[in-house]
Amino acid sequence: MILSLHPDTPQLRHLERIAEILQQDGVIAYPTDTLFGLGCLASRKKAVDRILQIKGRDPKKPMSILCADMEMLCRYTRHLDTPTFRLLKQMLPGPYTALLPASRAVPRYLQNKQVVGLRIPDHPFCLALTKLLGEPIITTSANLSGQPTLNTAWELEEELGHALDVVVDCGQPLGQGSTIVDLSGEAPNLVREGAGPWPL
Repeated sequence: MILSLHPDTPQLRHLERIAEILQQDGVIAYPTDTLFGLGCLASRKKAVDRILQIKGRDPKKPMSILCADMEMLCRYTRHLDTPTFRLLKQMLPGPYTALLPASRAVPRYLQNKQVVGLRIPDHPFCLALTKLLGEPIITTSANLSGQPTLNTAWELEEELGHALDVVVDCGQPLGQGSTIVDLSGEAPNLVREGAGPWPL
């Protein structure tokens, strides 16, 4: 099922309907500022397992968490020093994924060696939905593992619609993955080049 929302000012009634689906262990496909993602509530293990099953993804490869703002992001990482916080403020919201030390709020199934990937995309739908929910959602590219990413709502509906609760049509993503920067060590380390320029 495709649900169309306004790309700049997503309608509240649609956001509430999507939030309700997620609160019932639902899985959605949705646009971000980079690619279409598959998402569910980060706190719902059952829904996270559904995404792994849909993608055919190795459970050992953790997925990133998408937050509404810096306040929400800070809940999911341990104490940030001033230089790291300043760097995050430059990167986010934007097409970046920051790898940071996971706080106790991050479920084990979303950690890799106590590190978690965190995003705040520059996308009205993502920010409005996570703000409404008051908690983050999962973000992982909308594709079968090892296959190209599906980059329109119609492709997603055709290929994966049977396994999803809703496909959100809310503007067209850029079509390039996020830049991944590891901020969990002594110095920032570029893991993957993507849509966000690096160094800043």
